[in-house]
Amino acid sequence: MIVATVYPFLSVILPKVLITEFMKGDNASTHYLLTVVAGYFILASLFGFAKNLILNCGYPILTNFRMELLRDTCKKLLTMDYPYHEDSIFFEEHERAIEATSNNADGLEGVSHDLFEMPYYVLVVLLLSIFIGRQSILILIGLLGSIAVTLQVARMQQKYEYSKKKPLAKADRKKSYYNKVTHDFGYGKDIRIYGFEKRILHNYKDEIKNYGAILRMIKNREYALGFLELAALLISDGLTYGLLIYYVVNGMSIADFSMYLTAITMLSTQLKQGMEKVVHILKEGQYVYDYFSFIEDPSFIKNKGTRKAIQGDTLEITFKDVSFKYPKTDKYILNHLNFTIHKGEKLAIVGINGAGKTTIVKLITGMFEPTSGEILVNGIPIQEFDKEEYYSMFSAVFQDINVMAFTIGENLSCRLGEVNEAKAMDCLERVGLGDKVKGFEKKLDQMMLKVIDPEGTDFSGGERQKLSIARALYKDANMVILDEPTAALDALAEAEIYEGFNDLVSHKTAVYISHRLASTKFCDKIALFDENGLREYGTHDELMAKKGTYYDMFVVQGKYYQEGGDVA
Repeated sequence: MIVATVYPFLSVILPKVLITEFMKGDNASTHYLLTVVAGYFILASLFGFAKNLILNCGYPILTNFRMELLRDTCKKLLTMDYPYHEDSIFFEEHERAIEATSNNADGLEGVSHDLFEMPYYVLVVLLLSIFIGRQSILILIGLLGSIAVTLQVARMQQKYEYSKKKPLAKADRKKSYYNKVTHDFGYGKDIRIYGFEKRILHNYKDEIKNYGAILRMIKNREYALGFLELAALLISDGLTYGLLIYYVVNGMSIADFSMYLTAITMLSTQLKQGMEKVVHILKEGQYVYDYFSFIEDPSFIKNKGTRKAIQGDTLEITFKDVSFKYPKTDKYILNHLNFTIHKGEKLAIVGINGAGKTTIVKLITGMFEPTSGEILVNGIPIQEFDKEEYYSMFSAVFQDINVMAFTIGENLSCRLGEVNEAKAMDCLERVGLGDKVKGFEKKLDQMMLKVIDPEGTDFSGGERQKLSIARALYKDANMVILDEPTAALDALAEAEIYEGFNDLVSHKTAVYISHRLASTKFCDKIALFDENGLREYGTHDELMAKKGTYYDMFVVQGKYYQEGGDVA
C-alpha cells in the first residue's frame, strides 16, 4: 500500500513534464513525449494492480473473520438464559449489535478495510501537503480547514444518527413483524377467515410511517449540516484559485501552475476520501463497540453453577415457597408454591389456561428462575448446576413442536451424524412412526423440511408430535416432562400413547401436563392449578372423593371425551 503512494505523484508531475516539452514548440521530442506517457500508464497500471491484489487477498480473510463473528452471535443466542428470548429490549440490543456483522462494506469488516487503507491516505496527504506548503502555506491552510469542517459536520451527523438508532431499530422491528405476517403462509387461513388483512395493513402502514418519520429526521439534519460543509468548500476553493491566479500573474509558469493545480486537486481528493474513511470508521466503530458489548455482556448468562448432572438416579423435585412473576410486571403467576415430586413419581398438572402450568415446567427445567424461594433437585439448589449439565437431566415434549432441517436420525439424537440406528428405530416404533420412516429410501438419513434440501420431507402435526416424543425417548434422561404431548393426535393415536405411558417414562420421575383429564389415571398424583395457584393435590381417587374442582372438571369433560368406563 505504501508503494502505491508513488502513483499520485506521477499524476502531479506528468502535466508539468508534458507542458514543458510542448512549450519547446518545433524542438519538442515526440519520442520523449510518447515514452513519458507510456511509462506513466505502465507504472500506473502496475501500482493499481498491486493495490488491488493486496486488497483482494485481504477480503477473504476479513470475510471469514466476519463469518466467525456471526457464528459467535448465534452461539450467544443459543446459550443465553431463556427469559431473554421473551425480552424486547434484549432484541433491540441484538439488532444494534448485528449491524457490525451484517455485510462486508460496513461494521467490523468495513472498518478493517478502511484501517488497512489508512496508511496510504496518511502518507499521500502528508507528502502532498509538504509539496504544496512549500509553494503556499495559505492554500494548504485553506484545504485543511475545509476538510476539518467536513470532518466535524460528519461527526455531528454520525452522533445524531447513532442517537436515533434505538428508536429506528424499534420501529424496524415492528415494521418487520407485519411484513413477516404477510409473507408467512402459516397466518394465511386465519387472516382470510377472520378478516385480519385490514387491521394488519393499517398497522403496517402506521409502522412504515413511523419508520419513515425517523429516517426523515436523520436526512433533514444531514441536509441542514450540508450547508455548513458547502460554505467551507466555497471559501476553500475561492482562496485556492485566487492565490494560484495571483502566483501566475506574478511570474509562475504555466507548467508549474498546472503541476500545483493538479497537486491541489489531488490533495483535496485524497483528503476527502481519507476523511470519508475516518468518518466511516467512527460511525461503524459505534456498532463494533455495540457488538462486542453484546457478546461480552455476562448478564445474559446469569447461572454460574459448576455441579455436574446427577448420574444413575432419577430425580426428586422440591418447590420451597416459590413465587414467580415476569420481569417488569407486578402480577405473580405463582405465589408461595410448595410441593414435592418424589423419585419415580408421575405427577399430572392440570388446570385452566393461564394458571401457570407451563411456567412450572420452565422453572423445573431451569429456563426460568424463581422470583423468590428455591427449587431443589435431590436436595440440591438448581443454581448450583452447570446449565448444560442440568438440561441433560431432562427429556421434554413441549406444546410447540419444532422440527429441524436435519435428518430424521439427527432430529432424534440432536447430534451431527451421531445416531444409534437401532435405538432410534426402536424409539420410532414405540411411537408408531417406524413404518413411515422405513418407507423412505434413506430411512433415518431422510432430510426433514425443504428449506435446506428440496428432497426433504415434512410430517403432519400429529407425526411431528410423535417424533418429539421419540426424541424424548431417545435422550433417555433422568426425568421426563410431557407438556400436552397428545394435543395434535387423533383419539386412537392418543390412546396408544396413554396405554404406553408407563413404558415411555419407565421408572423415572415424570411430569405430565394436559387439558384432557382422562390422562390423569396413569399418574400417581394430580396437582390442580387455578388463577390462585395450587388448589387441589392428591391421587385421582382422593380428588374425586373430595368432589371439588377436579371432580367437576372430570365429570364435565367425561361427557364429551370418555374412552370407556364410568366417570367416577
